[in-house]
Amino acid sequence: MAVLLLADVVNGQLATDGVAKTLSAVSGLGEVHVLIAGQGGDAAAAEAATLKGVSKVIFADAHVYCHGMAEPTAALVASLAGGYEHIVAASTAFAKSVLPRVAALLDVMVISDVVAVHDGATFDRPIYAGNAIQTVKSSDARKVMTIRTATFAA
Repeated sequence: MAVLLLADVVNGQLATDGVAKTLSAVSGLGEVHVLIAGQGGDAAAAEAATLKGVSKVIFADAHVYCHGMAEPTAALVASLAGGYEHIVAASTAFAKSVLPRVAALLDVMVISDVVAVHDGATFDRPIYAGNAIQTVKSSDARKVMTIRTATFAA
């Protein structure tokens, strides 16, 4: 199955570093589709299409998404979730407000701050204020996760 990567867009520009590092983290999980949500994000969508490993860019060009509001964006992501096993985003304030709502709509857990991807169901994440690393194996049909981008190369 494919991976849906929710991209951060700031002032109409793609947050390229975070998206590229997230892409690097999940590229081994399958075909990666990037979702750009927001009005006037044509440049961001065009830039996302040039990133190595992106097989498809989905551009939701509507006013309702242009302010980065979590509820409409989460509803959009959840409506697209049917064809994806993994829904991911860089671990940013935007993603940390959207992805828990997506997980709730899909009735699955959120795996936050992933620092290593072992396979499609096994991930490492820090716990105890980063003093320990926990390996998580998820049996959810869809894995919703944020990626700690500092761990991965762009």
